[in-house]
Amino acid sequence: MANNADEKRIRILETAKRRFAHYGMAKTTMAEIAKDLSFSKALLYYYFPDKNSLYAAVLEHVIEDCYLLVIESIEKTSNVLDGINTILDINMDFKKKYFYIMEYTILMRKELPLELDKLIIDSFERQCKTIELVFQRGVDTKELKPIVAEETARIFIFSTLGMRMSVLKDFKNDFIPDKCEFDEILEMQKKLALIFVEGLKA
Repeated sequence: MANNADEKRIRILETAKRRFAHYGMAKTTMAEIAKDLSFSKALLYYYFPDKNSLYAAVLEHVIEDCYLLVIESIEKTSNVLDGINTILDINMDFKKKYFYIMEYTILMRKELPLELDKLIIDSFERQCKTIELVFQRGVDTKELKPIVAEETARIFIFSTLGMRMSVLKDFKNDFIPDKCEFDEILEMQKKLALIFVEGLKA
């Protein structure tokens, strides 16, 4: 029974993820998700009492998928710059693919429930940790000079966050890039990574 319940929950998350990614949070209804699943609304509400709880679960699902892919991928990289660029590529791919999911958390950031706010903070901490892992590996292999990997990772992450400010055409729009601006942001982040890593080499 538990396995069946888990399977239904995963089906709901995958279906809702597609809806939210295509139409956004505001333009998606629980009735539409139930219809996509051929579920009754009552069954959908049994698993998720409201759209906010479903959205939070979907966002957590997306963040977890991104994190696991990053961890798996950086293990296959051979140097620090390759590792950092891999993280940047994967994170940007997810931001583009799930633009309408991420957008809601930015637009509603002042009104987010505590569990969503905590999820965003945890996601940021995980992102810092993946960068830290790459820097620490560089120190361990003597590719980089001795550094405090955790502190250096945070400095790098905060620096990359500023990149979107330089390409935004509309500063009134809560600093949300247009989809077409993502590639420009990624290019700048990679240039920063090159400068950053070269400055840290042993």
